[in-house]
Amino acid sequence: MCSRGYRRPGDQRVSFADFTADHDIDKDGFEGDAPDEICSYCWSNTQSAVGEAQERGDDDIAEKIGTVGYRLRWKQKGRARDEWYDIVVSPETTMAELDRLVCRFTTLDDFHLRMYGLEDEYLDSSLNVLPDHQYEEAGDRSYTRASEMTIAEVAERAGLWEGDRLGLVYDFGTPSHYYCIVKEVYEPDELETVLDDNDVITSTDTAAVVREKRP
Repeated sequence: MCSRGYRRPGDQRVSFADFTADHDIDKDGFEGDAPDEICSYCWSNTQSAVGEAQERGDDDIAEKIGTVGYRLRWKQKGRARDEWYDIVVSPETTMAELDRLVCRFTTLDDFHLRMYGLEDEYLDSSLNVLPDHQYEEAGDRSYTRASEMTIAEVAERAGLWEGDRLGLVYDFGTPSHYYCIVKEVYEPDELETVLDDNDVITSTDTAAVVREKRP
């Protein structure tokens, strides 16, 4: 439920209903205080997430997801205050395009696998997105080729909106963790204005690095 936990390779994700039944917890939802079996930090985080999801379902946000652009602030864990880069992406931006821009500032090489996922999944990625050439080298069709997944598809799967995150893990043996926070959401006309700005740092056909903080 929260980033303070530790997931091992053999761990499995289960629904809240299954968890409460297995641990004999008398809870039907996320109201009230945390059960003894769940830490209060996890419980508070989950209550906030559920509240945000309900708010989004009550207005037109759900209809916009998959049609809007995002400003993603990418950072490396442990260096978040020292260095970050804002990448603006369109719904049609592929994960391959995003990967090219991420690698421009992280100087990640291709000696080790890197994989994209949602929130703090990292090695437990539910997206399993690999750069195209690494997908071919991996030879494992449980992964997803980066050029075959767009930001719109990721957004629809994750309900991506302001404040949400994506993650990137580099080197599965001794992993380095990168992540982005959705800092801003752009309507189509706003997005076009941002991407056409002559002051962008670098760009692809549908995305651009627009701002940065360097050490």
